[in-house]
Amino acid sequence: MILCRSIALLGLTLLTVAPATAQEIPPRADRPIRQVLASSKLSSIDDGPLHFRLLRVTIPAGRFVAYAGPSGMVYPTSGSLSISIDGDRRTLQDGEGSFLGSGRRATLAAGPAAAATFLHYLLVTRAELDAVFHARPAAASEVSRTEPIPGLKPGPHEFTLTRVTVNPKIPAPPLHHRSGAALYYVLAGTWTMHTEDRHEPRARGHVQFEPSTFVHTWENVGDVPGALLQANVSPENVPEIIFIKRP
Repeated sequence: MILCRSIALLGLTLLTVAPATAQEIPPRADRPIRQVLASSKLSSIDDGPLHFRLLRVTIPAGRFVAYAGPSGMVYPTSGSLSISIDGDRRTLQDGEGSFLGSGRRATLAAGPAAAATFLHYLLVTRAELDAVFHARPAAASEVSRTEPIPGLKPGPHEFTLTRVTVNPKIPAPPLHHRSGAALYYVLAGTWTMHTEDRHEPRARGHVQFEPSTFVHTWENVGDVPGALLQANVSPENVPEIIFIKRP
């Protein structure tokens, strides 16, 4: 069993949000809709550089696995996923998310009717880049891993999982960068990633690492709403996004 020692958990705030409907959140056609699916506070990051890892995990129908690895966020993409921690059990559907804290033993189970597949964002040390955290009968494949996250300093941080939905043909927001870092996964839509000197296409399944030095913006250039899944770590009480001020 490998536990992440680089992150001490100060407090735990879990927020699970079902996909928005027109009745729940009035649609704004002219701006992105951001849903915070899960969040937590990390008391300190002080044991050297951290990396994002993104895994795709499948648990067969009616089966379960134990998890006691690094801090991370889970997001089901198909099937029903139940999470049990210290006797507290919750069931997530597609479009919902949850935080799993470092060193807290959790039981992850698929519903009886179908396998559960989920994306699992992890914050890991270099020693944990090749570690296996999901035992059989789960099957895990790595979607992405990043270079060391630059600029993270000791002290409290916010760790969040957010789904961003953007209607088509909305102008891109101003150029911006992160106060910490983020790892994006394109859930749906046809996008263009704009930087100060490049314009690159992004499609479903694409992963984008955004360190604090990465100045950019996203634009949904398709004909249907697009969705992005974003795991973010940033200093506590500091805005996640810093917009570039132009003279």
